[in-house]
Amino acid sequence: MEDWLNKSVKTIERPKKRGIVEYVDDQYIVVYFTVPRKERLIFTSKEAFLHKVEFIEETPST
Repeated sequence: MEDWLNKSVKTIERPKKRGIVEYVDDQYIVVYFTVPRKERLIFTSKEAFLHKVEFIEETPST
């Protein structure tokens, strides 16, 4: 789960939100959303996180 840190994510369902994984440990996963407004969301389990959020594939720019 440490490799999730600073990865871009978005919500699966509405309202659509985009942000980054800000903090990860055994108990919590914190996502800092910046679009459409700035807010933090704390997930208490890996299952809850994966049910609500998906990673955004970053394409390398050439």
